This record gives sequence, structure tokens and C-alpha cells, in this order.
Amino acid sequence: MGAETLEVQREFGAQELLVFRVLSRPLERLRGLLGTRADAEPVALMGCSSVHTVGMAYRLDIAFVGRSGAVLAVWRSVPPGRLLANSRAWVTLERPHRRGTWLAQGEMVHMTLRKDG
Repeated sequence: MGAETLEVQREFGAQELLVFRVLSRPLERLRGLLGTRADAEPVALMGCSSVHTVGMAYRLDIAFVGRSGAVLAVWRSVPPGRLLANSRAWVTLERPHRRGTWLAQGEMVHMTLRKDG
């Protein structure tokens, strides 16, 4: 089975394409970025409306996105030991915290799911 990626294109503002490795199975989503390094690739937790940072070794940037592409909530530099949720989220996007462009609450994004190989 090939890996999947989620491409996220911002509708306005910064025109960069954000690419996330898709995690869709329950154990994958539970683990998320746990056990990775701060240079890990960003992940998209499909069908996920809550995340935790328990046991993380670094801070995360997190965004909850609705099925329509509306960015529902955004957190930057979330420290270890936190629990975040948004019941309307269709996908949760996570990446190791870094300076620079990230999604903004209220913006719209276009999402494309791609199968690799």
C-alpha cells in the first residue's frame, strides 16, 4: 500500500503549497509525531478532532481544519503535556514548531489527497 500525502494550498496570502504525510489508522493518529525529531515532516491526522503533546520532546504547530477547508483553530509552539480539541475538525495538521508561515484561524485552504505509488 502506497503512502498518502495531503497537499494544502492557501486560498489567499502566502501562496506556498504545504505537504503533509497522511496518518489515517487509529494507532498512527494516536502516535502522531511522538518519538520523532524536531526536523520531522509535517503530518495530517485524518478524521481526527483532538490531539495531545504528552511525551513530546519539542513544541508543535497545530491546526484544526473543517471538511470545507475552513481553518477552525490554530495553535503555535504548543509545549509538551497539552491536550487540544475541536469537535468540528475533519483533519488536524501538525508540524514541529518553526518560525515563519503557518495557517491562520478563519482562512480557507484547498486540500488534495494524493497516493504515492
